[in-house]
Amino acid sequence: MSAFGLEITPRPDLPAIVARWQREISAPELQAGYFAILEAADTLGCWRWLLDLRRRDELVSAELTHWMNADFFPLLPGRYSAPVRLAFLVSPLRALQEQSASSVAAISATTRPHHGYLTALFTEEAAAYQWLAQ
Repeated sequence: MSAFGLEITPRPDLPAIVARWQREISAPELQAGYFAILEAADTLGCWRWLLDLRRRDELVSAELTHWMNADFFPLLPGRYSAPVRLAFLVSPLRALQEQSASSVAAISATTRPHHGYLTALFTEEAAAYQWLAQ
């Protein structure tokens, strides 16, 4: 499945959903992409997501941060048989850059198991898959 600059691939062998952004995107495309990931996850009953952000710049805005925290993440608790695990895959350079409060690094730095999801930031795909398998 490919739309919104995003390629979503089910990986039943892991089991996980791998979502790779293929190009720079707009804020509306980002939101539509997250809903597409959620739809694919619902179809498969899959709570393990690898989100590959290496091919796009980070979108930073107070509006997107609010949307993630107030509109998207609240959809996750109780949706699957386990808390959603979101592994964010970024380039090593991006991981080293200073991050703002609205960045993926800030989102992934705070564990939220009581909110129905867990997040982590990775620079290596194999490490992300190991974390997803826990």
